[in-house]
Amino acid sequence: RDKEALEQQLRSATEEATPVRDGLLHGTGGELADAVRAVLTAAGFEVHDLDVELGGPKSADLLAVRGASRCLIEVKSASGNASEGLAGDLQRHISTWPGLRPAQQPVTHAALVVSHQCRRPPRERSSQVYTRPEFVSALSFPIISARQLFDWWRASDWPAIRNAITASG
Repeated sequence: RDKEALEQQLRSATEEATPVRDGLLHGTGGELADAVRAVLTAAGFEVHDLDVELGGPKSADLLAVRGASRCLIEVKSASGNASEGLAGDLQRHISTWPGLRPAQQPVTHAALVVSHQCRRPPRERSSQVYTRPEFVSALSFPIISARQLFDWWRASDWPAIRNAITASG
Protein backbone atom coordinates (compact mmCIF):
# COMPACT_ATOMS: atom_id res chain seq x y z
CA ARG A 1 0.00 0.00 0.00
CA ASP A 2 2.86 2.38 0.80
CA LYS A 3 4.45 1.74 -2.57
CA GLU A 4 1.14 2.38 -4.33
CA ALA A 5 0.64 5.64 -2.42
CA LEU A 6 4.18 6.80 -3.26
CA GLU A 7 3.70 5.92 -6.92
CA GLN A 8 0.48 7.97 -6.95
CA GLN A 9 2.29 10.91 -5.36
CA LEU A 10 4.99 10.64 -8.01
CA ARG A 11 2.41 10.57 -10.82
CA SER A 12 0.65 13.61 -9.36
CA ALA A 13 3.90 15.56 -8.94
CA THR A 14 4.98 14.68 -12.49
CA GLU A 15 1.59 15.74 -13.86
CA GLU A 16 1.85 19.06 -12.06
CA ALA A 17 5.49 19.75 -13.00
CA THR A 18 5.45 18.72 -16.67
CA PRO A 19 3.62 21.79 -18.09
CA VAL A 20 5.93 24.17 -16.21
CA ARG A 21 9.12 22.30 -17.14
CA ASP A 22 8.13 21.83 -20.78
CA GLY A 23 6.76 25.35 -21.04
CA LEU A 24 9.92 26.99 -19.72
CA LEU A 25 12.39 24.81 -21.59
CA HIS A 26 10.59 24.20 -24.90
CA GLY A 27 7.46 26.36 -25.01
CA THR A 28 6.65 29.42 -27.06
CA GLY A 29 3.77 31.89 -26.99
CA GLY A 30 0.97 31.04 -24.60
CA GLU A 31 2.59 27.85 -23.36
CA LEU A 32 5.70 29.77 -22.27
CA ALA A 33 3.63 32.59 -20.72
CA ASP A 34 1.52 30.04 -18.80
CA ALA A 35 4.68 28.42 -17.41
CA VAL A 36 6.09 31.80 -16.35
CA ARG A 37 2.75 32.64 -14.70
CA ALA A 38 2.84 29.34 -12.78
CA VAL A 39 6.39 29.98 -11.56
CA LEU A 40 5.61 33.54 -10.47
CA THR A 41 2.49 32.36 -8.66
CA ALA A 42 4.53 29.70 -6.86
CA ALA A 43 7.02 32.44 -5.88
CA GLY A 44 4.25 34.39 -4.17
CA PHE A 45 3.12 36.85 -6.84
CA GLU A 46 -0.49 37.52 -7.75
CA VAL A 47 -0.29 37.22 -11.54
CA HIS A 48 -2.70 38.76 -14.06
CA ASP A 49 -2.90 37.67 -17.70
CA LEU A 50 -3.06 41.06 -19.40
CA ASP A 51 -4.12 39.70 -22.79
CA VAL A 52 -7.26 38.34 -21.11
CA GLU A 53 -7.87 41.39 -18.92
CA LEU A 54 -7.29 43.94 -21.68
CA GLY A 55 -9.04 41.97 -24.42
CA GLY A 56 -6.01 41.29 -26.59
CA PRO A 57 -2.28 41.92 -26.91
CA LYS A 58 -2.33 45.60 -25.93
CA SER A 59 0.41 45.48 -23.33
CA ALA A 60 2.94 43.14 -21.76
CA ASP A 61 1.90 39.54 -21.19
CA LEU A 62 1.63 39.54 -17.40
CA LEU A 63 1.30 41.84 -14.42
CA ALA A 64 2.92 40.36 -11.29
CA VAL A 65 1.89 41.94 -7.99
CA ARG A 66 3.49 41.31 -4.62
CA GLY A 67 2.96 43.81 -1.83
CA ALA A 68 3.69 47.27 -3.20
CA SER A 69 5.54 45.87 -6.24
CA ARG A 70 3.67 45.87 -9.54
CA CYS A 71 5.76 44.41 -12.34
CA LEU A 72 5.00 44.25 -16.07
CA ILE A 73 6.37 41.00 -17.49
CA GLU A 74 6.96 40.52 -21.20
CA VAL A 75 7.56 36.89 -22.23
CA LYS A 76 9.37 36.12 -25.49
CA SER A 77 11.05 33.21 -27.21
CA ALA A 78 13.69 32.95 -29.91
CA SER A 79 14.91 29.85 -31.70
CA GLY A 80 18.44 31.29 -31.82
CA ASN A 81 20.00 34.26 -30.07
CA ALA A 82 17.43 36.82 -28.93
CA SER A 83 17.32 40.06 -30.86
CA GLU A 84 17.83 43.24 -28.90
CA GLY A 85 14.51 44.46 -30.31
CA LEU A 86 12.68 42.28 -27.79
CA ALA A 87 13.68 44.72 -25.06
CA GLY A 88 12.14 47.52 -27.11
CA ASP A 89 8.77 45.77 -26.96
CA LEU A 90 8.81 45.89 -23.16
CA GLN A 91 9.97 49.51 -23.15
CA ARG A 92 6.99 50.41 -25.36
CA HIS A 93 4.62 48.59 -22.97
CA ILE A 94 6.03 50.52 -20.01
CA SER A 95 5.39 53.78 -21.87
CA THR A 96 1.80 52.94 -22.82
CA TRP A 97 0.75 51.38 -19.48
CA PRO A 98 -0.55 54.61 -17.87
CA GLY A 99 -2.98 55.10 -20.78
CA LEU A 100 -4.29 51.56 -20.53
CA ARG A 101 -4.90 51.55 -16.78
CA PRO A 102 -5.03 55.19 -15.62
CA ALA A 103 -7.06 54.39 -12.47
CA GLN A 104 -4.58 51.75 -11.24
CA GLN A 105 -1.38 52.28 -9.36
CA PRO A 106 1.60 52.69 -11.70
CA VAL A 107 3.94 49.80 -12.31
CA THR A 108 7.04 49.86 -10.13
CA HIS A 109 9.10 47.33 -12.09
CA ALA A 110 9.30 45.57 -15.42
CA ALA A 111 11.10 42.42 -16.53
CA LEU A 112 11.68 40.57 -19.78
CA VAL A 113 11.66 36.77 -19.64
CA VAL A 114 13.24 35.21 -22.73
CA SER A 115 13.47 31.59 -23.79
CA HIS A 116 16.34 31.76 -26.26
CA GLN A 117 18.38 29.27 -28.28
CA CYS A 118 15.35 26.95 -28.19
CA ARG A 119 16.78 24.62 -30.83
CA ARG A 120 19.63 23.68 -28.52
CA PRO A 121 19.25 21.26 -25.63
CA PRO A 122 18.59 23.29 -22.44
CA ARG A 123 22.01 22.55 -20.88
CA GLU A 124 23.78 23.91 -24.00
CA ARG A 125 21.98 27.26 -23.97
CA SER A 126 23.82 30.41 -22.94
CA SER A 127 22.97 31.50 -19.42
CA GLN A 128 22.88 35.14 -20.54
CA VAL A 129 20.21 36.28 -22.98
CA TYR A 130 22.25 39.32 -24.06
CA THR A 131 26.01 39.66 -23.85
CA ARG A 132 26.79 43.03 -25.45
CA PRO A 133 27.86 45.09 -22.40
CA GLU A 134 26.74 48.46 -23.78
CA PHE A 135 23.25 47.14 -24.41
CA VAL A 136 22.90 45.30 -21.10
CA SER A 137 24.10 48.28 -19.05
CA ALA A 138 21.64 50.61 -20.81
CA LEU A 139 18.57 48.55 -19.84
CA SER A 140 16.37 49.81 -17.01
CA PHE A 141 14.85 46.38 -16.33
CA PRO A 142 16.19 42.86 -15.82
CA ILE A 143 16.37 40.27 -18.57
CA ILE A 144 15.77 36.77 -17.22
CA SER A 145 16.36 33.64 -19.24
CA ALA A 146 13.61 31.04 -19.05
CA ARG A 147 16.34 28.49 -18.34
CA GLN A 148 17.43 30.45 -15.24
CA LEU A 149 13.80 30.77 -14.15
CA PHE A 150 13.48 26.99 -14.56
CA ASP A 151 16.56 26.36 -12.41
CA TRP A 152 15.20 28.58 -9.62
CA TRP A 153 11.76 26.96 -9.85
CA ARG A 154 13.25 23.46 -9.79
CA ALA A 155 15.20 24.37 -6.63
CA SER A 156 12.16 26.15 -5.07
CA ASP A 157 14.35 29.25 -4.79
CA TRP A 158 11.45 31.68 -4.42
CA PRO A 159 13.60 34.55 -3.06
CA ALA A 160 15.82 34.41 -6.18
CA ILE A 161 12.76 34.63 -8.42
CA ARG A 162 11.28 37.51 -6.42
CA ASN A 163 14.62 39.37 -6.42
CA ALA A 164 15.10 38.87 -10.15
CA ILE A 165 11.61 40.08 -11.04
CA THR A 166 11.74 43.17 -8.85
CA ALA A 167 15.34 44.11 -9.62
CA SER A 168 16.28 47.19 -11.55
CA GLY A 169 18.20 46.72 -14.78
